Amino acid sequence: MTTPAPPEGAVASPQQGSVALLLVGHSRVMADALLGLLRQVAPDLRVAVAAGAGEGGSELGTDATAILRALEDLGDAAGVLILLDLGSALLSAQTALSLLDAPQRAPVRICPAPYVEGALAAAVAAGGGASLDDVCQAALGALESKRDALAEAPRAGSVGADDATPQYGETSAKPDDDGLHSVEALDLQSIEVTLTDPAGLHLRPAAALLRLAQQAPGAFFVSIDGGATRLPLDSLSRLLRLDRRQGQKLWLYAKQNPQATAQLEEMAKLLTPAPAAVTAAGSPRAGATPTRDASESHQDASRATPRLAVPGLAMGPVHILRRARKAQPETPQKSDPQAELRKIQGAWQKVLDATSADEILAAQSLFLQDPALTQGVQWRILVEHLSAAEAWVAAVQGLRNDLEEAIQDPALRARLSDLDDLSARVLEALGVLGDWQLPTSGACILLAEDLPPSVARRLSHDRILGVLDRRGGPQSHAAILLRAANIPYLVGIGPAPIAEGQMVAMDAGAGRYALDPTAEEQKAFAKRIVASAIATVPSQPITSLALADGSRVEFWANVASPNEAKAAASLGVAGIGLLRSEMLFLGATQAPTEVEQIERIQELLQAAGQRPVILRVLDAGADKSFPFLRLGAEPNPALGLRGIRALERRPDFFRSHLRALLRAGVGYDLRLLLPMVTIVQEVARTRQLLERLHAELSAEKIPHLWPVSLGIMVEVPAVALKIQDFVPLADFFSVGSNDLGQYTWAVDREQGDLGEIEASGRAALLDLCALVAQQKQRPVSVCGEAAADPFMARAFIARGIRRLSVAPALIPALDRALRESDIPGA
Repeated sequence: MTTPAPPEGAVASPQQGSVALLLVGHSRVMADALLGLLRQVAPDLRVAVAAGAGEGGSELGTDATAILRALEDLGDAAGVLILLDLGSALLSAQTALSLLDAPQRAPVRICPAPYVEGALAAAVAAGGGASLDDVCQAALGALESKRDALAEAPRAGSVGADDATPQYGETSAKPDDDGLHSVEALDLQSIEVTLTDPAGLHLRPAAALLRLAQQAPGAFFVSIDGGATRLPLDSLSRLLRLDRRQGQKLWLYAKQNPQATAQLEEMAKLLTPAPAAVTAAGSPRAGATPTRDASESHQDASRATPRLAVPGLAMGPVHILRRARKAQPETPQKSDPQAELRKIQGAWQKVLDATSADEILAAQSLFLQDPALTQGVQWRILVEHLSAAEAWVAAVQGLRNDLEEAIQDPALRARLSDLDDLSARVLEALGVLGDWQLPTSGACILLAEDLPPSVARRLSHDRILGVLDRRGGPQSHAAILLRAANIPYLVGIGPAPIAEGQMVAMDAGAGRYALDPTAEEQKAFAKRIVASAIATVPSQPITSLALADGSRVEFWANVASPNEAKAAASLGVAGIGLLRSEMLFLGATQAPTEVEQIERIQELLQAAGQRPVILRVLDAGADKSFPFLRLGAEPNPALGLRGIRALERRPDFFRSHLRALLRAGVGYDLRLLLPMVTIVQEVARTRQLLERLHAELSAEKIPHLWPVSLGIMVEVPAVALKIQDFVPLADFFSVGSNDLGQYTWAVDREQGDLGEIEASGRAALLDLCALVAQQKQRPVSVCGEAAADPFMARAFIARGIRRLSVAPALIPALDRALRESDIPGA
């Protein structure tokens, strides 16, 4: 037998580190034609051809030595998938594998998929960086679209009545196609499960089941008919298509191994949770027998525990916060498929990177590992030449349509909103989402997934009565803004089903909300709202509080808008203890000019009147993103370019910003505050810059504030521990308890499930505050939200703090609480 030399181009586009394809066929002409087609779909994919027999492969037949040479050439690939044109080519391929030396052998899979369609599907998957297993699965499912189009089989994965047989989906062939999943072919252990969750096999248990199966890929299967047909447990969408409901059965299978019994029992537990947990998750009104009023009689429908962010009472219909898609151009430019593929893969990775321990988001993100979705996107980009966003939307809609057709249970169909949520997150990562859709008429309760500060800043109490947040945090900047607007805010309510327009009564202070309160409950709750509003109006100005030792505690206000500054002035506070300048720039894509900054700042100063105003210079970085600063991505933003660090990296903006502040402060008692100070050199450099700007403005004969008082935020434990080093450079100190606590406890301020650490760590925070207060040369205030907590406020005062700065809406309650209690050590 002669060994034909592979013609030029037999190995195409080397790309080491990815899966390669090997086309084994009887006809060299056919294989070369298929190779040309694959190059159009995935030009960077590594493909080898071993087809034909005789000199140059001119004769019909196969040659094991030609296959062997191709495999040796592909030895540095991540894996090799062999596709055969006819079954008789199998013997030659197996012979070549037996001759291949082990050191040269990459993982090789002979795939029984159709030659042309399978190669195209495999090329799309391999070109997208899929594993060898996923590439093989993609090839096996290549005929599904043709079957659907010809209506020769039911839609993939659809299931009818309880005794119906499921059809195999995109990534699996029928048992008699490849024998991979037939009862005779595998030694399996099984367990029968009756679903007890009222919501059936919905997203979270399906995702948890899939995560367990991913620990041993290819080892687990699922059936709804006792094993006559079984599906590999490797696709989230396929699991959801089973449309299993409470009381129906599933059979789970595992390849025999010493742990098989334990593995199957663990999987079964995911589908049969404890009755108490099922009841809590199954109905928004579970256990909600009316007793006193709506907020007390109806508990949160999920297992999550709602947390207070802004106290208050509110009642109204729900408006769900969503983002609109940006309109696509009618005649888009022809896209570069490879560039679009990289774009969508980058968006997927961004979404995956942003997925936290949140159970719902983690479950949603498993769709990004589902070949039924990802390969559909890759196909549309590489073959149909759609843009990344167009391909994503089309693939998601196609999958959603399939699931809607397969799933008959209304509760399970409602859970398809999870796919919509994931779609929006990916589109946001691609940068093609439009603005948030806020209500245009009427007053409502806003339901958000995780309220962004840029949206919170736009909310007003006359339109938004209260906010329910599935995620969120009580110390988030959204919470700070809603306190400023006096909008009740409840965070961490979890995944409870809540529909657009559904009536809600919320008591944020008690951490409760009610769905669909009765007419009688609504009437009683409305009376509580009126009584609460009357009680919050102070009878006299709130400026300070006299202590037994003869000193006074001053009440200052944290503000972020002109309306909030006016509210603070109406209370009679001693001053504005924290004016958050970053709230003036949220949503800005370009740096505001010096004149624009002056106008915005003066509007706030005018609203505050002639009281002293402590303005924090722009506090950028971490969770406060300002595109015009181009700070770039960081592995740990909370410990990176924040506050003064970010400003010093952008000297042009820092200079413009300080000039604007000096010019805007003419005629006002404006004092500047530096955020995230860590070392004395940062303060010294800022003072030098202010001196230079003073000289410039004087030379230009431009009126400006001078001299100017300069203070620093105490947010880093190192500053509190070395506070005496900063006394010569700072005119005053302002303790940011939110961040000082965050860095003291090593707990992210947005992290909601580590409250025990925060509660236990309060003593350490108070000790640091005491160190700052013990220096007597400079005044000290606490401007973090902890100052609004009466317990913490008393503790601050006992340690020598005499200025408390909190949101205006919280000052009356704080004043009453302090007057009604003894303050130890004061």
